[in-house]
Amino acid sequence: MYLGQELRKLAGPATPEPATGVRLVEDLNRVAAQPPGAVLVLTEAASRQAAGYRLDIALRDAAAAGAVALVLTSDGAELDRSAAALAERGRVAVFAFAPDQAGSGRAGPDQAGADGAGQPGGPGAARGDLAGLVVALAGAIAGDAADALVRTARAAEDVVRSGGVPERIAQAASAALGVRVTAEGTSFTAEPHPGHLSRASAIVLRLASLAAAAGPADELPGRSRAQLLTELLVAPETQAQELAPRARALGLPVDDWHVVLRLEPVMDPGQERHALLETAASRALRATRELVGPVWNATLADDALVVVRTAQRDPGRTGLRAAVRDATRLLERVRPAGAELRCGVSTAHEGLLGLRTCASEARTALRRSELPLATYDLAGLDRMLEEWYASDAAQQAVRELLQPVLDLGGERAGRLLAILRAYLDHHGSPARAAEELHLHRNAVSRNVRRIEQLLQADLDDPRQRLALQLACRAARGHA
Repeated sequence: MYLGQELRKLAGPATPEPATGVRLVEDLNRVAAQPPGAVLVLTEAASRQAAGYRLDIALRDAAAAGAVALVLTSDGAELDRSAAALAERGRVAVFAFAPDQAGSGRAGPDQAGADGAGQPGGPGAARGDLAGLVVALAGAIAGDAADALVRTARAAEDVVRSGGVPERIAQAASAALGVRVTAEGTSFTAEPHPGHLSRASAIVLRLASLAAAAGPADELPGRSRAQLLTELLVAPETQAQELAPRARALGLPVDDWHVVLRLEPVMDPGQERHALLETAASRALRATRELVGPVWNATLADDALVVVRTAQRDPGRTGLRAAVRDATRLLERVRPAGAELRCGVSTAHEGLLGLRTCASEARTALRRSELPLATYDLAGLDRMLEEWYASDAAQQAVRELLQPVLDLGGERAGRLLAILRAYLDHHGSPARAAEELHLHRNAVSRNVRRIEQLLQADLDDPRQRLALQLACRAARGHA
């Protein structure tokens, strides 16, 4: 299925089934009556109802009806483990419609199936209206000109970014077009498709041949980027900010979303350690050229190999899991024979300051864990909270602290707790919390004031703020 900038995949099979049509569903009880092969777009009201066990029922009904995808259109749509497992088993892809992230003009592809049918980041959907989304989905499934144009633009961009390596060019073109592309030297072929998609494929194949004929990109700009990346990571914050324009000019996507993979040898400092890192860095450069999707950059900094995985939008939980899988592959590919390497993986952060935060998180993950592959989320706080919350006294303390909000029950309580958690996690920034939750900042501020009144709390008091932040995290982990 072809994912537009405004559609975010939450769960489901890696390769969804081909779609035959799109249906707008206003009543969850009507999901079971939809035709096979349909992409089911739930209205905002239906999406809000699709929570907890009701979403589980809707996914079972969609799988029984033969639907290939379910699109949730309410703010902050997320799935729990039960719903994600049902989506996988029933082969129903689940997406969240996030129109407030649209408008960049860039569409993100994901392979669909043999017919390449899917959703574009088309002009109708970019306006953020439900009718536009349905029309864009229908056009994509039918293979109209707008959809073909979006696929061509994304494929052209990804082919150019593939470093002149034929195999990677073919993978990038396949993923963007939704059509299987194969490479034979510097020549490329694609599965035949009728209509506009056939013309789009012809354009991309010609560009792919030119890119492959040019060969791998010159390594000198890569070295310059690596040196600059080192400065961005280790320089004082003010100096790093001053380097940002130069980084953009060299093609470093410093303004996007980053995840850092930090690789360290298990040995004492010295010449042997430095030589091992140099070998790993050279192998990482070759290995990341074969990974399609995010942009990769690597450098030696702070006595470690720092690999940065960058995407244009918040990768969410699915993207973080993909980053961990990539880290596993990199460890296997870059480790010299007989050597031992460990890798720390950060969470995702945006922008230059976010990049520096990612580097710090990856380092912290390694310091807190003895595992060969350590992730920041699992490294310390979450595990400590898990152990703390297991006690009866802690559970009672959390309930008493949050009881006025919990008494609201169901979705209302969950929504307010999510807003409070995001607000506290982002150091009291309504704008950053609104960005995470896909809400307007005014809505976050209004709800935070309501929460303060309900809890009779002073969020300017550091002790109360810390207690509420821990309580929100514990409650979220055991919701």
